[in-house]
Amino acid sequence: MILASCHVNQTQEASPHQATQRLPVKSAETAPKFKAAPRDELTSKHAITYLSLWERIRASFSLQPAYSHPRVEEQTARYAGNQEYFDLIAERAAPFLHGIVSEVESRGLPMEIALLPFVESAFSSDARSREGAVGLWQFMPGTARAYGLQQDWWYDGRRDPRASTTAALDYLQSLCNEFDQDWLIALAAYNTGSRNIRRALRREGVRIEEADFWKLPLNAETSAHVPRLLALASVIAKPESFSIELAKLSNSEPLSYVDIGRQIELEQVASLAKLDLQSVQKLNPGYLRWATHPEFPQQIVVPRDRQALLEKGLAELDPSRYVTWEHYAIQSGDTLSQIAQQLGTSTETLKAINNLRGSRLIAGQSLLIPRGSALPNLEALRNRRPFYERRQQPEIPESYTVRRGDNLWRIARRFDLRSTDIAANNDLELSSLLQPGQTLDLQFARNATADRPLTAPSSDLYRVRSGDSLSQIAHRFKLDTADLLRWNGLTNNDLIYPGQELIISPR
Repeated sequence: MILASCHVNQTQEASPHQATQRLPVKSAETAPKFKAAPRDELTSKHAITYLSLWERIRASFSLQPAYSHPRVEEQTARYAGNQEYFDLIAERAAPFLHGIVSEVESRGLPMEIALLPFVESAFSSDARSREGAVGLWQFMPGTARAYGLQQDWWYDGRRDPRASTTAALDYLQSLCNEFDQDWLIALAAYNTGSRNIRRALRREGVRIEEADFWKLPLNAETSAHVPRLLALASVIAKPESFSIELAKLSNSEPLSYVDIGRQIELEQVASLAKLDLQSVQKLNPGYLRWATHPEFPQQIVVPRDRQALLEKGLAELDPSRYVTWEHYAIQSGDTLSQIAQQLGTSTETLKAINNLRGSRLIAGQSLLIPRGSALPNLEALRNRRPFYERRQQPEIPESYTVRRGDNLWRIARRFDLRSTDIAANNDLELSSLLQPGQTLDLQFARNATADRPLTAPSSDLYRVRSGDSLSQIAHRFKLDTADLLRWNGLTNNDLIYPGQELIISPR
């Protein structure tokens, strides 16, 4: 049923999450599987011109028969009408989703897999689980290394969207091969680890080719994980059926990848490309420090319209503006703090680069010293603010005066409203052209916001307010955060939004 093929011979027992749940599996009856077809059976879609990236994604969904499963339909409730969630993940995904879709498509995999970072990490490269899984695809260190992701002081490939996507798809194809090319079980194994699934199958004497995901008694997180991905896909397939408007995403690559060939400071890149530093960091989250790697990688991602500007600046850049390295010969009586102050760096940087555990120095030995124009304090880098910050609920005015370039969709996004509601309350068609100076009545939205209760009628439910976090809610009701997560089928990486109802007491 699945139009996909798996061509990776490497098999891993690890999981990005390294789950340890071990439960017995009941005998599974043979059931229709979502299996991979040979590549030559795939329908080529490369010649089709899509109006948007979402349209291209929908065209390659291949797990649709599973969308109607009751456990999937249960999960759609978390997405239906949750406009703020879709606005946020679309904003986060905008730079990188096209690349992920292209890679999934080129391998002939189910396009639902391109949505996995939304479920794994809410599409945040900064996401880190309690177990230590990191990045869009939530790789644990060992699994990441097994699939070629570099991790060192300068760079973490788990946080690099392009590198981690390649590794994640390799891993998923490996799981696809391992589990008789059954994609639902492969996705479950990605979450909990193939070892856990194989052990459960062996214990009950169920052969891999007989396994049925829906009958596997997996841990709660994994049991919800696959249905949640399918539910998200079903909403994206028909967003209007769930009162969702998807942000417009162009079906064109928005980024360019520029090989620098030398170590360069991110601040220098920002200056040459005429970008702010935060934008450069946001597009290059794999770099953990102020610069690219001293050896590899030394590639920089910039918006496509800045590629020529950056390349021109690099061609004209004085060699002294790159990061260079010097050796400092330690003298008798030297201390790390004195050397750092003398050479314009920090003791933390010297320790990390030279692999020093303490502050003891030996005269005659040498230290490696980075030279550059913008070497910050290492502690400041560790404590830098996340690239993506949660938006506050906007203040809705009684009326809005249309500006040049406005349309109903943009205005709706500005105030977290639905364009259909604005149109209906102003006697407009969705396709209506707005004129600068035209006044739109938004009083209906203000009234709806004012009348909305802060808590649900049931004392066992809590309606999330603006500014809430899971830990704050748990503290407010004297709960353990782990219990709150478990009762609501959430993980630490899940986002909560105003209006969302949470169970605050076990039923």
